[in-house]
Amino acid sequence: MYINPHYISKLKFILIPFTIVAWGTVLAAAAIRWWLFMGKVPVMEVSEDTWQFWVAAILPWVPIYFLLKPRFDQLEYKAGKDKGSWQMQGVSWISIMVMLMISQMLLSYSTGKILEIKNVKEIPKHEPARYYRIREFAVHPFIGGVHYTSRKSGRFNQNLDINIYFVHPILTHKRQVISMTPLYWYAVAFHKQISNLSSEATKQRRFKAFFDDCVGKMQHYDFYTLDQFEHKPASTDRENFRIAVQYALRKPVNSDFVILQPRKTPVDSHYGGELAGIFGAYFVGIALFMLLLIRPRLDTEILAER
Repeated sequence: MYINPHYISKLKFILIPFTIVAWGTVLAAAAIRWWLFMGKVPVMEVSEDTWQFWVAAILPWVPIYFLLKPRFDQLEYKAGKDKGSWQMQGVSWISIMVMLMISQMLLSYSTGKILEIKNVKEIPKHEPARYYRIREFAVHPFIGGVHYTSRKSGRFNQNLDINIYFVHPILTHKRQVISMTPLYWYAVAFHKQISNLSSEATKQRRFKAFFDDCVGKMQHYDFYTLDQFEHKPASTDRENFRIAVQYALRKPVNSDFVILQPRKTPVDSHYGGELAGIFGAYFVGIALFMLLLIRPRLDTEILAER
């Protein structure tokens, strides 16, 4: 099979630096987060939402602009030399952004060790862990708090995402007398998406139906089916759960309050799929570049050098 050597030169000229930039950005972001924000003494607490979405969306533009854009600008198009540069930058950004998003999720899961303890009183006796398996615990069903949020989503704000957060104090056993403010809270969240294009009356009716359904589920909720919990890290969910705790206690809460959310899936069940997702995003970017590089020409002086 004959392949134009000029096409091979274009692939080498673009794909090799793209590969270096893509994987370099992913590894650099992981190293910085691990070193500065996930150590035993982190510099500061940054929410996982920030790493997984905002950092992933903004960070790629720096290496793309300084390292890849000058190469994209060397490609010549009939309607002008710079016509396809933004197209190439867009493919780079989407590919690296998805790689960063998934890699940051993987970093969160893979670095979170699971610690088995007898009850919640043992939590402060150990170094903080991301996951706990608690052998003995009880949940007070008659003390609790609830908080809800709603957010518009979709390209035209056509959706309304509703999240409802429930919390109940976790005790060491069912007969424990609560003599001081509980610091450990069992957390349950529900999510529903409704149309934001409906009338206010319709949205209120659907919200009330969803809220009542969630309350009914919590009244019959089996708190003891699962014994593995995630210690919620800095995130939007943790803040909303703490607001629910605040409503339950009717006083402000601080970082001493631990939010424990039961997990239905094992801790180590994420890795394979997320690794495949990172490589998948990379190879999709490579495939798109291979298509985009068919039409443009590479500067003749660069071809001569190669």
